[in-house]
Amino acid sequence: MSSPFANGSRPAAAPMPNRNGNGRAKLNKVELLKLKKSPLSLIEDIYRWADEGFDAVPPEYYDLFKWHGFFYRKQTPGFFMLRMRISNGIVSSSQLRAIAELSRDYGRGVGDFTTRQNIQLRWITIEDMPAIIEKLQLVGLGSEQTGMDNFRNVTGCPMTGLTHHEMIETRQLTTATALSLLGPEFENIPRKFNISINGCRLDCTHAQSNDIGLTPAMGRVGTRRVPGFNVVVGGHMGSRNPHLALPLDLFVRPSQATAFCRAVLTVFRDNGNRAVRGKARLWYLIDEWGIDRFRDEVTKAYGENLPSAGACQLYGDPDPLEQDHVGVHPQIQDGLSYVGMVVPTGRITAEQLFALAGLADEYGSREIRLTNDQNVIIPNVPNNRVNELLGEPLLEAWSPSPSGVMRGLVTCTGIDHCHFALNDTKGISMAIARKLEERLPDRDKVVRLNVSGCVHACGRHRLSEIGLEATRLRQEGSVIDGFNIFEGGCLGEDARLGVETHRKATIDETTDLLADAIANRYQSDVVPDAVPA
Repeated sequence: MSSPFANGSRPAAAPMPNRNGNGRAKLNKVELLKLKKSPLSLIEDIYRWADEGFDAVPPEYYDLFKWHGFFYRKQTPGFFMLRMRISNGIVSSSQLRAIAELSRDYGRGVGDFTTRQNIQLRWITIEDMPAIIEKLQLVGLGSEQTGMDNFRNVTGCPMTGLTHHEMIETRQLTTATALSLLGPEFENIPRKFNISINGCRLDCTHAQSNDIGLTPAMGRVGTRRVPGFNVVVGGHMGSRNPHLALPLDLFVRPSQATAFCRAVLTVFRDNGNRAVRGKARLWYLIDEWGIDRFRDEVTKAYGENLPSAGACQLYGDPDPLEQDHVGVHPQIQDGLSYVGMVVPTGRITAEQLFALAGLADEYGSREIRLTNDQNVIIPNVPNNRVNELLGEPLLEAWSPSPSGVMRGLVTCTGIDHCHFALNDTKGISMAIARKLEERLPDRDKVVRLNVSGCVHACGRHRLSEIGLEATRLRQEGSVIDGFNIFEGGCLGEDARLGVETHRKATIDETTDLLADAIANRYQSDVVPDAVPA
């Protein structure tokens, strides 16, 4: 099968200058690889290797596949993970059905919803990549630049355009921003880059964990007050040194949002650290320069001055039963509701995706929305058909009214498909959650439990009420699975990262410690009787 770029239609790669005056010898090994081979140009090789077989692929190029959405995994030699780009987490039923077909035909029928509103499939071979790429293109999807040193899925409120909590609709903004950034101009940035554009007052995309977070605000332009976004920058959750994003003290109107994101990414591309990969995220550039200089450089790249931050429109204390969009909720459209379902640990099968697409056709508007808590929503359900939808078999597995523990559970991929993970986060987390369901006094009280398999924190464990980070420990001469336990993480006005409260707990100890910690929270929520004078 020939490459779609065989006729020379692929855009020319952007130049790869040495940033910060760094000489070639000072570049880290990934930077040297990108200088040797333009990552996006690998598409031509992928088509050739699809004919020649996996053994033809030079191992040094494995990482470059991530620019095309294919992730080589050491646990499964010869096989790749596929990550798609689904801006704002909105997908049509026909697109979802195509993804289900790819999973069934090429991926052994297994996949995951992610914490950035997209979908990952497993067990992809080099021989199948051309057919997968072309099928995605046929339904208006793609997987380009979804890994390594690229901007990741642009997230937004999954219920944009439909929820009473929204101030600015973001569907077109997230899509336009993603399209603007795709291609050679930004194929070579120092590290990964996360963008959230959220017009919802619930902060359901966790702006403070992103490299750029846009949140709803009312700003002043001349004598007028207008809706737009405040900006935070530099958030990242991975490594032993995570940071929450800092306010940039700028106000951006919706019409300026895409160009503004381009300006920030340009500054990062041209000035980020390319020598020490562990210090290549945007945060480290901001830390080196200071927020004032960073703001000045972004303003220069943008090309005009922007007003100072406006009045924040986020709720100070959002209702957790609204923030995750789980359950049945009325839309702003009369007579319609959306139904949010919990997908335990985000693990999915092809059969479930086919069923979900069918339900969206039958009860909704042929559309599905994904959340960054690894859950799924069917919007635009007529109120007189909600009960009928609730009785469908899929909703027995993906409940819109789960226990509070299951509702708040978020996990990373785990050791079966990620070589960084130290244990089976999905399987162990489910076992812990089931035990907690049995032991907690109030089944419906929401407990935010985020689980990561390693320090890279794909499960966002430092942002949560309770977070688990996988570890290994020695007991009676054997090495066994365990967790480091973090507590107290939250976002918002009093944002803070969770702090480690227990180190190297066994699985059983982890369950006991969590049950005690959650029970203590129940007690602290009870208002004591007044003490007589």
